[in-house]
Amino acid sequence: MRLLINTSAILSLVFYVVPPFAAQAKDLKTVMVGNQEVICLPNKQTACPDGALCAMAINPANCQANAEKVVAKEGKGKAEAKPGAKAEAAQTGANQGATDQAAADKAASDKAASDKALAEKLAAEQAKSEKIAADKAAKEKAAKEQAAQEKLAARKAAEKAAADKVAADKAAADKAAADKAAADKAAADKAAADQTASGSASGTVTAGTVAAGAATAGAATAGAAAAGSDQALADKLAADQNAVPPAQSKPLVQVQGADQSAPTMKVEHPRVLANGQQVVCLPDHATPCPTGEICVVAKKMNVCQTLADRKMAGKPAKPAPVTGDQNAADVKTAAEKAAAAQAAADQAAMDKANIEAARKAQKEAARAAAKAAAADPSIKIVEAPVVPKKAEESLQTVLDTPVSPDATVQAPPPVAAAAAAQQGDGTVKPSDLPPPKDAQVTHETVTQADTRASNQDFKPAPVEVAPGKKTGLSDLEKVGLVALGALAIGAIINGNKQVVENTGDRVVVRQDDGSYQVYKDDSSLMRQPGSDVTTQTFSDGSTRSIFTRPDGSQIVTIRDASGRVLQRIAYDRNGRSTMLIDDLRPEHRVDFSRLPQVQPQNNRISVDDTNAGLTAALATANADDPGQKFSLRQIRTIPQVRYLAPTIDVPNVNFDTGSAAIQPTEAQKLNKLGKFITDLIARNPGEVFLVEGYTDAVGSAASNLALSDRRAESVAKVLTEYFQVPPENLVVQGYGESDLLVQSQGDERANRRVAVRIITPLLQQAAN
Repeated sequence: MRLLINTSAILSLVFYVVPPFAAQAKDLKTVMVGNQEVICLPNKQTACPDGALCAMAINPANCQANAEKVVAKEGKGKAEAKPGAKAEAAQTGANQGATDQAAADKAASDKAASDKALAEKLAAEQAKSEKIAADKAAKEKAAKEQAAQEKLAARKAAEKAAADKVAADKAAADKAAADKAAADKAAADKAAADQTASGSASGTVTAGTVAAGAATAGAATAGAAAAGSDQALADKLAADQNAVPPAQSKPLVQVQGADQSAPTMKVEHPRVLANGQQVVCLPDHATPCPTGEICVVAKKMNVCQTLADRKMAGKPAKPAPVTGDQNAADVKTAAEKAAAAQAAADQAAMDKANIEAARKAQKEAARAAAKAAAADPSIKIVEAPVVPKKAEESLQTVLDTPVSPDATVQAPPPVAAAAAAQQGDGTVKPSDLPPPKDAQVTHETVTQADTRASNQDFKPAPVEVAPGKKTGLSDLEKVGLVALGALAIGAIINGNKQVVENTGDRVVVRQDDGSYQVYKDDSSLMRQPGSDVTTQTFSDGSTRSIFTRPDGSQIVTIRDASGRVLQRIAYDRNGRSTMLIDDLRPEHRVDFSRLPQVQPQNNRISVDDTNAGLTAALATANADDPGQKFSLRQIRTIPQVRYLAPTIDVPNVNFDTGSAAIQPTEAQKLNKLGKFITDLIARNPGEVFLVEGYTDAVGSAASNLALSDRRAESVAKVLTEYFQVPPENLVVQGYGESDLLVQSQGDERANRRVAVRIITPLLQQAAN
């Protein structure tokens, strides 16, 4: 048996085949676990070498971990077992490695699936959030659009309702006036016929037979015309103007009989028509009323019509035979008068509402300013300037000066003291002359803080925080225009004009005809940093200012109490003078028949044109053709005259809504314009340019006028700040919505514009 066993062992050794891994064992990865070496098998087909400890690790990265598990499980004794046991252990390790790998693969797969699901969930939630946000934004936009449409519709409906009401009221008034006039005329015809029949027997006609109905119609028309006026003021004005001493009182009508046919010498006085009868306007109470006439005492012609209407209200109209055609014409005239009276009443009511709103806003601003002044010690309260009586009267006269195209002003407004101060022979600098004895003289060196730059808006006007106390002086009061700056909103000027806006730097006045006029400091452009200013203020409110520049040159300006420049003379450093503006000379009636017909396309100058200089020369030569020179005031206020001046195209400069500031990026648009004007002045130092401002029709006419004037000033400031255009050669004037390029009442960009005109050939001093 022992022999058999030994033989079998020998044969097994003889026939033993070295397995393939024996040659590759050195290529297998090994790791150390403590002091035990472990071989990592890459797959199940690779057997573990005899006497070695093996671990299955399909992924080499798992070799160390799997080896540690095998060592922990088998122990050192397990590693020394016979080959069969080792193979079994290796197989077990391989199986465990496969299991671990499968578990790891599954975990990785599960993690990837989980990450994917989470990413998909997050993406879905993000998409849902974005959709909710988009839906919300769409709803908000739709709601805003709906609200805007509803607001617009409501506004249009309100405007339509107001327009319908006005139209209905006007139609009713027209019909009532026409019916009343027809009835009154019929009654007047009958009364006249009856009176004629009875008068033929006696040969005498008396005033007591006039039909009362016709007088009622006239009284209604006169009453409607006075609907927009302040009743108390009108009553006081009538009482003051019409108070005739009993000894000089005249009967309303004096009619001579047949035996009093001798002619009576009459002195001609101005007449107005009131209630169908002519009323004579007497200059004073000492002037007798002509026999047979109706008279009122009107010291000023502009109140004569009002006094005549009030005197004739309720009085019988003068009878006169009328025909059917004449009766129809009278009915039409009555309707037209009623419509005009209604329109005047509506405008007066609107103006009154606006003024009341402005007054309320002023009171609220004063309360807020008083509260702020009490809380802020940096706000310095100043004494409100006292307006001299003579300056107030002078301003009233200036504001009452007619501005109609056919007006003739034989003498300038009262600036006698300032004009008399213009001494010398024109070769001596004004600063070298002694100041007038009757002038209040102030000196000032202008700093950056004292001026407004073109990119800055105007500061709000100071307000009164207590009687005689203000939060500061207005711009107008600072430059000596105390009377103008002190005008309060709602103030009545000579019973006809009314202050509708006072912004501290500008005052807007409603004229007799419903139009508006802006008043401001015409020399504001002259106040540049570094200049020394000497201001001589006279008792009549006029001023004479001497602006001395660092280079020694001087500009002398005379202004009336309203701030309008009446004379401006430039002196170079050697004392040589150049007359720029001379409205101290009398102005004459404009002869429209002699004004040439100007073609706008032939009167425009483009700064982009290479021949712009030649075009300007030809245009100014054509403007000199009328054979008549004009005052600066006429050029400003009469369109037919102003249109004769050549116009320089101005690029469209953008302004923020309600703002007059020009940002530097917008200022650069005026580069070519500035250089062109500078070149023209270099050739002719006496060249004068009018900078005009315009707005669209959105907003009130008064506010638009002030805003357009401010914007024109900002454009002029850009020309002086950026391009060194001498400010004395520039005149600023705003025209608001009075000259729309596009006939639209809406927000039309083309109507928000600025124009520049060369007015030198039209000015009076050009003839010197």
